Amino acid sequence: MKIDFGVKSSGEAGDAGAFPMPSSSSPARAEEIAVEWRRHVLNLIIIGLVSLFLFAPGINLMPLTDRDEALYVQASRQMLETGDWVDIRFQQEPRYKKPVGIYWLQGLSTQIFGEGAASPLWIYRLPSLLGAFLTAFFTYAIATRMGGPKAGLIAGLLAASTVELSFEARIGKTDAMLCATIVASQFGLAYAYLDPQRRQVLWRNGLFWIALGLGTLIKGPVAPMIAGLTILGLTAAERNLSLIRALSPVRGLLVYLLVVLPWLAAIGWISKGAFFAQSIGHDMLGKVATGQEGHGAPPGTYLLVGLGTFWPLSIFASLAILWGWTQRTRPEVRFLFFWAVPAWLIFELIATKLPNYILPMMPALAVLTGLALTDKGLRTESRWFRFTYVGIAALGLLLAIALNAVFYVSEHRISWLGIALGCALALVAVAAWRLMVASRMREGIAASIASAGLAYILAFAIILPGAERLWLTDRIADAAKKMVTCPAPTILSVGYEEPSLVFRLGTGMQRLAADDAAAAFHRASCAFAAVTVDNSANFQKSLLALGEVTSPLQIVEGRNLNGLNPRQMQIFLKP
Repeated sequence: MKIDFGVKSSGEAGDAGAFPMPSSSSPARAEEIAVEWRRHVLNLIIIGLVSLFLFAPGINLMPLTDRDEALYVQASRQMLETGDWVDIRFQQEPRYKKPVGIYWLQGLSTQIFGEGAASPLWIYRLPSLLGAFLTAFFTYAIATRMGGPKAGLIAGLLAASTVELSFEARIGKTDAMLCATIVASQFGLAYAYLDPQRRQVLWRNGLFWIALGLGTLIKGPVAPMIAGLTILGLTAAERNLSLIRALSPVRGLLVYLLVVLPWLAAIGWISKGAFFAQSIGHDMLGKVATGQEGHGAPPGTYLLVGLGTFWPLSIFASLAILWGWTQRTRPEVRFLFFWAVPAWLIFELIATKLPNYILPMMPALAVLTGLALTDKGLRTESRWFRFTYVGIAALGLLLAIALNAVFYVSEHRISWLGIALGCALALVAVAAWRLMVASRMREGIAASIASAGLAYILAFAIILPGAERLWLTDRIADAAKKMVTCPAPTILSVGYEEPSLVFRLGTGMQRLAADDAAAAFHRASCAFAAVTVDNSANFQKSLLALGEVTSPLQIVEGRNLNGLNPRQMQIFLKP
């Protein structure tokens, strides 16, 4: 199958490939539209297949990650266990930091593809996988509207290949689906902005407002903030309100409220306002003022972080920005500017910084890169441009070495399959760099995407699942499975608070202080306790005071992936 990354011809207008609707004006025009639609279908199939190669490997192999993913999937499982789809909880703790959207999607995924609450972990991850696919497809659609199918194909593939999106596709939390809803709403907004007549189009406005509502249900105000900043910027630049009128704001707001208001009203009533106090007052505003959970960083951090998390797109995007500056009067470039820059600056100013926060701006850079490449904006005759392309090879080599080094340090052995795949990754990344320097951009982009895919297979299907000592929770759970023989044991954890342990050992397991755990252990007829070494003396002392003498039967060692802190857990068993 040949993928055409050729340069847009001089006669190809910006509206080419903008999903034209059929017209009966002439047989020739109808045939032209049919050919265009077949091209769109082919491009979407290519993006879908490449995305499958990029996103799917390892989704069923990666152990549960702490802390966010574990909190989300366990809360979703409890929602299914209790049948309460409104007041979401993690064990007895209300989950009031985020809205309900991702829990509903994960719950529906288990009902459709799994066995309800008993579904395996990868079933809970399917909404994230779907969100990553939709992000790539809507990125294609926006770039196609702005620069034609060639720009769309490049943009969609480069968006799919980024490190951050590929990671979020495999993790059962909000960010991949949030990105999809934001790109969907921006797609509707872009169509309205680029419409010379600024008509009120039903499907376009419906998509915009519904996607905005779904984004709000997934992660609160992030989606409305990005759309609002884009609209404000474009409206201020044009000095008229035609774009806002084109979006049918009155009817649109009613649709938006129909999406978000029922659950917000229900949870506000059930929680007596505690949801809004925690989600807005503590979670959102707290992150603005201080770096929560040790994630504080100074402004400018995302410029450096994005080079890695948006790789390999970041290598092209940094050059596409220079091209965008020369084309800044073009309406499509102005749209992408107001999509990416204002929100990016806000996130730079917020004290708490996490790589996933800037993910919704990545598709704007992918579209800009697609436009630049079809316009020969990433020329190779400049020494600076040729030097910048070294980043494809450099990060590919770094990933090949670093991932295998992590495995060796963790396991004290070599993964020969990891070494082989690392060598292949390094060779393809170097080949991508050489092809782009030689002005063979189509082959260079294809090799860049292939190198990214090899990196993700190495990371998510080989190194991370195989590095058993990185997953202390799984080692504890495996010990419990082998040692506990009674039907309803009391499961206890002392000093190890990671939420992944709740998902692996069951909702009823207890995370307690040493003295409380000793009392529960003493009362139980059958019990399993995992106790950190520094809490073991207090645990045994408390048991002794209750007249029970016991000693650890096994020591489990590993690292907590959240921080990579080495831990030793002593296992106590009461048969």
